[in-house]
Amino acid sequence: MLLDDARLLAFAWRLQSAADIGDVLRFAADEIKSSIGYRTAWIAVFDLEVRQCRILAAQGAADADIWAHAPVMPIDTDPYVLRILTATGPVVVEDARTDPGVNRAIVDALGNRTIVNVPMRLLDQPFGMLGTGSFGDEGVHLPTPEELTYLVGLAGQLVVASARILLVRQREDAARERTALDRKLQQRQKLESLGELAGGIAHDFNNLLTIIMASASMLEDGEVDEARRDELKLISDAAERAAQLTRRLLALGQRQPLQLAPSDPTAIVSSVVSMLRRVIPADITVELVNGAAMPAVLVEASQIEQVITNLCLNARDAMPLGGRLTIESEATTLTADFVDVHPWAKAGRYVLVTVSDTGEGMSPEVLERIFEPFYTTKTESRGTGLGLAVCRGITEQHGGFIHAYSEVGLGSTFKVYLPVSAREIVAAAPKAATTSTQGTERILVADDEPHVRRAIERVLRRAGYDVVAVADGRAAVEAVTNERFHLVILDAVMPRLSGRAALEEVRAAAPGVPVLFASGYGAEELTARFLSDTGVPVLSKPFDPDTLLSTVRSLLNAPA
Repeated sequence: MLLDDARLLAFAWRLQSAADIGDVLRFAADEIKSSIGYRTAWIAVFDLEVRQCRILAAQGAADADIWAHAPVMPIDTDPYVLRILTATGPVVVEDARTDPGVNRAIVDALGNRTIVNVPMRLLDQPFGMLGTGSFGDEGVHLPTPEELTYLVGLAGQLVVASARILLVRQREDAARERTALDRKLQQRQKLESLGELAGGIAHDFNNLLTIIMASASMLEDGEVDEARRDELKLISDAAERAAQLTRRLLALGQRQPLQLAPSDPTAIVSSVVSMLRRVIPADITVELVNGAAMPAVLVEASQIEQVITNLCLNARDAMPLGGRLTIESEATTLTADFVDVHPWAKAGRYVLVTVSDTGEGMSPEVLERIFEPFYTTKTESRGTGLGLAVCRGITEQHGGFIHAYSEVGLGSTFKVYLPVSAREIVAAAPKAATTSTQGTERILVADDEPHVRRAIERVLRRAGYDVVAVADGRAAVEAVTNERFHLVILDAVMPRLSGRAALEEVRAAAPGVPVLFASGYGAEELTARFLSDTGVPVLSKPFDPDTLLSTVRSLLNAPA
C-alpha cells in the first residue's frame, strides 16, 4: 500500500470535518487500521501545568464525550510517559511483555504487545502523543520504516486538528464557567440585596413588633373576659410570626445575630429526628446514622436544627408515596485536592450532616436554582421559596456550606458542612430555681422611639421598678451624671449620641452600673461588635414582657 503525501493530504482533508476530539480519534484509528493494520489507536494530551496526561482510546465504539470520560494519569510517576514527553522521535516497544521500561500494571491489564508512540508537538512544545500497536493474540507487529514515517506524518496532522478542537472546547468550557459564575453572582447579589433590605427595615419593624407584643401581653394579663383574652392572644401570636419572618429574611442575607457555642452535633441531629417522627408519615422510613466520637461544632444549635428540619420536611414532601429518609453525620476533613475538584467546597475540618431521600428527585435545571430566594416548585399554598435559601444563609453564616445532589426518579441528597469547634463543649450549669421578676430598683431607659420607650417603661413600672425614660444617648449620659441607677437600658442606635458612644460616657460617669443594649437591628456585625468589644449583653427586639423582665432581673441579680 502506498503511504505517500497524497494519502496524508487526503487524511488531513477528512480531519477538517471533525466536530470534536472523538471524531479526530476515530478518523485516526480508521486510517491507521486501513494503512498499517493496527486495530487500536489512542491519543494522549499533556497538561504540563498539573503534570497530567489524558488518555483517549478508540477501539471502534463511539463515545458521546470521549474527552470527559477519558482516564487521567500523572506524568512524573510514569517513566515511560516521561520518556515520550522528552523524545524527539517515535518510541517503539517491540514486545511489551518483556520490555522492562513499560508501565507493567497497564500492560498486564490491557495485554499490549508491540507499542508505537509518536510524540506530538505544537509550536515546539510537547502537546501529547499518537499511540497504536498490537495486543494479545495479534502478537508482535513492528512497523516498517515507511509505516513509521507515515505515523509521524499522521501525528503532525492530528496535533493541529486536536489543538483546534480543544481550543474551541476550552472556550466553551470557559463560557459555561462564566455563565455559572454570573448566575452565582446574581444569586449572591440578590441575597445581599435582601439582606440589606431586611436589615434596613428590621430596626423599625422590630420596634413596632415590640410595642405590639408588650401591649397585647399586658392587656391579656389584666383581661378577665375569655373571648377578649383569645383575641389578644391572636395578636401576640401574629406578632411572633411576624418576628419569625423577619428572622428568616435576616438569615437569608446572613445578617441575623448568632449566639455561637461549642455544641454536640449528635445531640442536634437526634433532637431533630425525635421531633420529625411526629410529622413524618408512617409510609416514610426514617433512618438515623450517627458517626462515632464526633467533634464539637461552633454553632447556634437552634439555627442548625432549623436547617436540618427544613431539609427533612422538604424530603418528606418529595416522597408523597412513601420512601426512605436517611440522616447521617460524620467527621470529615476536606483537603485542597478535594476543593480543586469541588470548587463549591472550602478546605478544613467539618462535621458533615447528610439528608437523603428516595423521592422524586430534581432535574439539573431545577437543581441549579433551588437555593435562589423565592424559587419554589411547590404550589403557592405549600411553599414560599425561602426555605432552602434560608438554609444556605444560616449554614454560610456559621462558616460552613451546603451542597445538593439529585437525579429525577432517584431522590435527592443535601450535604451540610459545619466547621469543627476549636473549643470544647462546656457542660450546662444546672438551672436555678425560678425567681420573681419583680423589683424596686431604679432603671434608666433610653430609646429614641417614643412608643417603644413607653412600652418598656410600662412593663418595668408594672413589675415594681422605678423607671426614668429619656429619648437619646445624650440625655441618658446627663441622667446618669445627676442621678444614681441600678441598671441602664440603651437603644443601640439613637440620635445625638449613639448607644455605643453613650455607653463609654455612662461607664465614665457611673463605673460598675450594669448596662443592657436593646437592639432593633438584626445585622450580625452590630450585635457582634457590642458583644465582643464591650461585653454588654444585647436584647434583640422584638421581645415580650417576660423576656425583658427576666433579662433585667438576671442582670440586677448578677454579682457586681
